[in-house]
Amino acid sequence: MTTSLLNLPPELLVNILSFLPIPALLKFSETCHCSHGLANSSLHTLSLGIHPTRVSGIISRLAATQYASPKLIGSAFSLPNQSSNSILYDRAGTYDKRRNFSTSELLSSNDPYKVSVLIPDSQVFEYVTLLSFHTALTKSILLRHGGTLRNLDLSLWTLTKPIAKALSNLTAVRALSIRIEEFPHVRAVPRSRIARQRVHEREAWDVLTSQAIWAPRVTALRLEGGELDTAQLTTLLSKSRWCRELWVCKCPGVGKEVWSFLANEWEGRTALKILGVMKCGSQLDEAVLEMIGELKGLQFLTLHGCRGLDSDVVEEWNRDVWKIPEVIPPFTMVKHIDPSTIIEVDPAYLISND
Repeated sequence: MTTSLLNLPPELLVNILSFLPIPALLKFSETCHCSHGLANSSLHTLSLGIHPTRVSGIISRLAATQYASPKLIGSAFSLPNQSSNSILYDRAGTYDKRRNFSTSELLSSNDPYKVSVLIPDSQVFEYVTLLSFHTALTKSILLRHGGTLRNLDLSLWTLTKPIAKALSNLTAVRALSIRIEEFPHVRAVPRSRIARQRVHEREAWDVLTSQAIWAPRVTALRLEGGELDTAQLTTLLSKSRWCRELWVCKCPGVGKEVWSFLANEWEGRTALKILGVMKCGSQLDEAVLEMIGELKGLQFLTLHGCRGLDSDVVEEWNRDVWKIPEVIPPFTMVKHIDPSTIIEVDPAYLISND
């Protein structure tokens, strides 16, 4: 059966394989050398996370921002709901088919393109060794599939220069999501190491934002966490004219200046349909609201977690000025306490028995 299948024209085989989720591609790649090459060249969508333990994988999943799915316009990051596997690699980066864990067992995800890599015996290694493995494996995967990956969702402990260089050379990517984890591991990391890591990450963002060859063609971009700042983000976006979807979340270095760039300087602002700025360093004020009004093509906007203005003000602006079909405002400030929600406690319960 395999021989007759491989006799089909290559373009037909590639089209057939493009519908397969990652676990099926892995099984197909094990049949022969030819099928291995076809499977590698057919991986177009990948969601990758590397974890030292199952617990850290669960923590990573829980810490990830839950992005709202626009109702009126499709999101490039929405994928089919199918089953997926969590895959164990050895320290050399070789797939171990003897040990599979279901996604429901680890992360309860229904993404058919999601791969969660568990590092075996991670407890016996220092953090620096684990980070080196994390960098080497991520870089290897990106280099191997960089010519075919169109949709990439990466969960990273930190952005290192080797990963940044590999990411910048992805020729086919059109939708890219990068999330820097807040708690990538369970074991403690020395503060001195964290400080150096942050400096190195800023340098890595400089590499990625200045050298990304995919920037002119990217249509969806999602950046969460880490040391990304306003200058780096604007450098990256200045090369893009066709980005329809932009999410920036938990980036304290991205300040108010980004709104002026999006509204007045960015040549791609007319193509933007979906915009999410969540829990970043910029404060909302009247000037920011006026600049949002310059983004005439917006169909979806979320400012969830932004500070400076109450939700009522944002909703009023949308109703009277913006008229964006779907808007998620920031949180609403609590102005009073409803007496019916107060629970009285008997002081006797507060007295210690000691």
